[in-house]
Amino acid sequence: MKNLIVVFTMLCSSMLMAQNSPSISIDGDVVTITDTKGNTWLINDMGISKNGALIVREDEMDEVDAAEDLQDEIDDLREEVNMDDVSENDYEDLLEELTELEEELNNLDNTYAMAIDTAKDSTSIKVGDWKIIIREEGDGSNDVDFSMGKDEYEEIEEEDKDVDNFDTEWFLLSVGYNTYVNAENKLDVPAPYTALEDLHFWGSMDVNVDVFKSRVSFGEKGFVNFNYGLGLEWHHYRFDQDFTILPDLDTLMLVSETIAYDKNKFNTTHATLPLSLGFETRPWDTDESFRMSFGYSPGILIKAKTKHKIDGNSDIEKDRFNLNNFRQEVSATIGYGKFNLYASYDLTAMFKEGEGPELHPVSVGIIVRRGF
Repeated sequence: MKNLIVVFTMLCSSMLMAQNSPSISIDGDVVTITDTKGNTWLINDMGISKNGALIVREDEMDEVDAAEDLQDEIDDLREEVNMDDVSENDYEDLLEELTELEEELNNLDNTYAMAIDTAKDSTSIKVGDWKIIIREEGDGSNDVDFSMGKDEYEEIEEEDKDVDNFDTEWFLLSVGYNTYVNAENKLDVPAPYTALEDLHFWGSMDVNVDVFKSRVSFGEKGFVNFNYGLGLEWHHYRFDQDFTILPDLDTLMLVSETIAYDKNKFNTTHATLPLSLGFETRPWDTDESFRMSFGYSPGILIKAKTKHKIDGNSDIEKDRFNLNNFRQEVSATIGYGKFNLYASYDLTAMFKEGEGPELHPVSVGIIVRRGF
């Protein structure tokens, strides 16, 4: 029977009354089986087919236990056919393997059967006992719900990593401590202006308000950005010593006072054009992002004034006080989420050359990053 087409029909004693007689045909690597229900199974190099439909591909045979067992039974049967030693039990075993294969495939169908239901703003996908619901949110992200049966539930937020290449915020605020350093970057103030050296910590403040700040992001993710805006900056200096800065003079002059001031303050106001180059690790989610930037801010002096307060009464004097009309400031920021720090240094001296001490304002503080 070797190298010949072998067709044989074997009936189990328990199937003698069946309407359809089972049969098996072995033709080289092609095996055709008809079971008692009239189903035709074809096993070849393509895989396993049932009634003309491929149900297990050849590359999937190792993943389906019943298909692997069925192939073993067919190999055993092929050897016994070649040895002319085929028994009724061989065919019964083969039919049993076919039954197990069908049951396993049915189980796989029940487990991985997929049903998709699309609503107006959501898509529901059911895979066996798992149900996946994808809902579109107004901010462009997708809210994905996973559920299995009635006991397990997990919700995750699918991140939308697209970043607007252009964005503008309004009225950003930063507040910090304000002081100055000399030409050698020390806190000492040269004579005859040493009274300027003693600053009261809680009254010496730097306040920045960016009327607007626009960000231009580079690339799809926006890890690098360029920022520009328009702002106002107030330097407040509160002195511990009692003296007066005289106005309308060619050089800065301080006059000591015998009166004890409740407050002795000197304030300057500049209009600024802040520019900066920034780096952000998660620009699509700024609440969980680390950032840093380096900036340059030219400014023009708008006004300056002194303020003395005695027994609830205030005396205010407005003048230019020999201040430079223009200033150049460099800055650096670092932060994570909503917590951000800044430091700034004026490249330009506070007072005009030859009309006052060489002092460079320095500020450190915290940024209220979000505007409106």
